[in-house]
Amino acid sequence: MRSEHLETRQAPGVVATSSYLRRGYQASTVAGDWVYIDGGQFSFLNDAGQSVYEYSSTLLSIDLSKSWTNATVVLQSTAKPSGLPSLDNPSLWYYEADDLLYTGFTGYPSGIGVLQSDPLSLWSFKPDDTGSGAWNQVIDSNSSVWEPLTRPGGSLMAYSQNKALVLGGDRAYYEPVSPQTLMSGAVLFDMESQSFTNLSAQCCNATGGIERGAMEFVPSFGPEGLFIAMGGLNGLTYNTTDGLVGLSTVSVFDPATQEWYNQTTTGSPPSPRVSFCTAGINSTNGTYEIFVYGGYGWRFGDNSIQYDTINVLTLPAFHWFSVPYPPQYPRFAHSCNAVGGSQILSIGGLDARATNDLPGPANEYNNSADQFLQGLAIFDMTTMAFADNFTAAAPPYEQSGVVKQYYAQAQQNYMKTLVPEVASLLQVTHFTNTSTNSTSTNSTSASNSQPPKPSPSKSNSGAIAGGTIAGVLVLFASAISIIIYLKKKRKNAPPKAAPSPVAELSDGPDSKKDKGLQEMQEDFRPLELSGKPLHELSEQNLQEMEQSAQKIELHAGGRSEMEQPAQKIELHADGRSEMGAYGNSF
Repeated sequence: MRSEHLETRQAPGVVATSSYLRRGYQASTVAGDWVYIDGGQFSFLNDAGQSVYEYSSTLLSIDLSKSWTNATVVLQSTAKPSGLPSLDNPSLWYYEADDLLYTGFTGYPSGIGVLQSDPLSLWSFKPDDTGSGAWNQVIDSNSSVWEPLTRPGGSLMAYSQNKALVLGGDRAYYEPVSPQTLMSGAVLFDMESQSFTNLSAQCCNATGGIERGAMEFVPSFGPEGLFIAMGGLNGLTYNTTDGLVGLSTVSVFDPATQEWYNQTTTGSPPSPRVSFCTAGINSTNGTYEIFVYGGYGWRFGDNSIQYDTINVLTLPAFHWFSVPYPPQYPRFAHSCNAVGGSQILSIGGLDARATNDLPGPANEYNNSADQFLQGLAIFDMTTMAFADNFTAAAPPYEQSGVVKQYYAQAQQNYMKTLVPEVASLLQVTHFTNTSTNSTSTNSTSASNSQPPKPSPSKSNSGAIAGGTIAGVLVLFASAISIIIYLKKKRKNAPPKAAPSPVAELSDGPDSKKDKGLQEMQEDFRPLELSGKPLHELSEQNLQEMEQSAQKIELHAGGRSEMEQPAQKIELHADGRSEMGAYGNSF
């Protein structure tokens, strides 16, 4: 390589801002305080003003613990070992339990400098706290694991807390003697056991397969989260709109049952397209918004300008919003990630206005300078606007006004448009930190937010009520024990003159009369229950408890307040318990 390339590039895969042109077909994901970028291709101007095209042979990273602009951002580069493939549309999945990134399974060989694909293999990357880390080959190319599998390109991909789902794709670049064919079905990778499983897939309005759409993992709904697939191509006609899959219907995959459901949407869906990016964020109001940006209609040129759009799909309503945004610079083959708060990071993107759509490094979609420095831009999901700066430790994402207004007006009416099975899945919710991270390739997207244990629903309300009742019984028994103890002590004690009718807890004779909570003396402790078996309370006892049960609130000053309970607790003969109905509405 000539010296001017080294001066312009600074490091493998890293291009000076003044020379940067384009980056595309990469994958990106967030792990800890870093966003990692793998694979794809990039272009830049050398010192002679000539366009240079290269495939990315290193892993790039950007620090998310510090604020930056796209003019000041620092990209770090980590070399790859021999045998690790450099691919377009690669897989890049993060397994938080082991703090590992996985790559190497999916992707096309780059059209720049790489004509043959490396054999199937699986690699892991262990990040450190500097943006670098260590590579390890998990499954080598000679393993029998690969016998039933073919490396797909252009697949729809996403991953949950422990599984990665690969849907469709094509094998065109790997079987040159055969016609280009789409791959039907899906592959599920278990990151805990490091095993692959072939699955059937009845989804996506595709009879034989699908490619170049997007998939998003939604951790906030369903027992194990939900995978949402949308858009793409189910036909093989080149440079026409034949076979484009509409986004008025999306496909929902439940990993708990491995069932697919086709769900119609409402609102203003994007027009059918390929090679767009998605990213998703939990809101503070119990919804999940999926950001959809760019792509093209399988045709280059001026027609592609209409695809320079931003849309948002909100769950649980499955309702589309169209963001007011002037179409000017259509891009495709980019990736997007939720990077904290309401921020979506858009990375790269090739110019869909290009008229030369022939394969090869001299494509015009690599020649124009990106309007975003370093190809980086931040979209704010609250203000619904682009910015050139990233803010570290941003506050949690709050819905934009239009999303809030929709739910306020719709109430629960959107439930009427949901497939019954999907509606049931949406009843199981678990929202935690609303500032979640997302991962994406140029044709896939998935959140790496880990779904916690499901929040209370009908299935576990009995356990909660039972725990509440058990607590009431323990308090009741303790109170009786204390009363008996005091009566015995008072009976054995010498009589006192004018005893106070109200007893206050104290810390013994040396008490300093603090108004806060006091520790009891060592000999003043509630009596434990004897070893006798527990007995059920009679109906009369239960009624008396219900009438006397009160809520006790402790205050910082040591005061206590009692009030009547807000809900009635009922015990049934079979041991079940019920509490007054409660629930959340969006």
